[in-house]
Amino acid sequence: DFTDSTLLETLPLRFKITPGATITPANGSPQNFRDREVTYTVTSEDKIWNRTYRVRFIHTIPLKTDLGFENFLPEKHNRFNEWFEVSEAGNAINQWATGNPGFAISKSSATPEEYPTIPWTENTVQGNAVKLETRNTGSFGVMVNMRIAAGNLFIGTFDVANALKDPMVATRFGLPFNKKPLRFEGYYKFRPGEKFQNRKGTIIEGRVDEPDLYAVLYKNTDENGQPVTLKGDDVLTHPNIVALARVPNPVHDFDNWTFFNLDFDYQQPFDRTVADTYGYNLAVVFTSSIEGASFEGAVGSTLLIDEVRVICEE
Repeated sequence: DFTDSTLLETLPLRFKITPGATITPANGSPQNFRDREVTYTVTSEDKIWNRTYRVRFIHTIPLKTDLGFENFLPEKHNRFNEWFEVSEAGNAINQWATGNPGFAISKSSATPEEYPTIPWTENTVQGNAVKLETRNTGSFGVMVNMRIAAGNLFIGTFDVANALKDPMVATRFGLPFNKKPLRFEGYYKFRPGEKFQNRKGTIIEGRVDEPDLYAVLYKNTDENGQPVTLKGDDVLTHPNIVALARVPNPVHDFDNWTFFNLDFDYQQPFDRTVADTYGYNLAVVFTSSIEGASFEGAVGSTLLIDEVRVICEE
């Protein structure tokens, strides 16, 4: 069961090869296939011939695109919640990630309600919603020059090992997808925080914080067949982007739900052959501070999201 991608971190594969031939890495040795491929080289017994094989695993469990945010559970240490979808067979689909694991490093004393991304149940459109709030990371954040943590929720994975070393790389947007998205719709409320600050903590007078809500379809390999995953520094600019739907000029209204309904803007032709082999990734991204990835924003900026859909061609 590869719905839990951590199983791919120490997966042993065994190959049937010609007697006398050798293979590197060693046959049956555990390898890390998570978010990358492993190259195997098979050499003939006389050492004259060799051939290389590149092996990677593609997450092909269909992503859910009717997104009500109803399903969440505390992570294993009960520090914060994690969201998931449920398949037709009743199995959990772990397609959502947040920056909460990074916040746990900077504010280990925080209660679950004090994290940037939390469940929301008050006056929702239907069922549960999600609250994203830009938080202060305290003295530790000052020390590492990461003074705020924007609330975020996205389809993809969060690499906590890079949360401090290279935070732009920590957010890995998108998972394999095999449909043509047409429209992006849902509901939100937004209230900006009072004081916008840059990464150094300097208050920028007159600057008002903004949220960001968008969906991206992109090719998940480059021209050489190497895996591509968009990250915090290129999710809106990478040349592999095929289509984008992004909420323009978000409304600042925390009393009423604002409905958005956007067509995907196709920057490249959609290729059904590529889709059939899961050669595209879909990312849906929400954040309470548009410059949060650069640790700029206003503490207290709050974005609520509910009943989101990515409508696809049948």
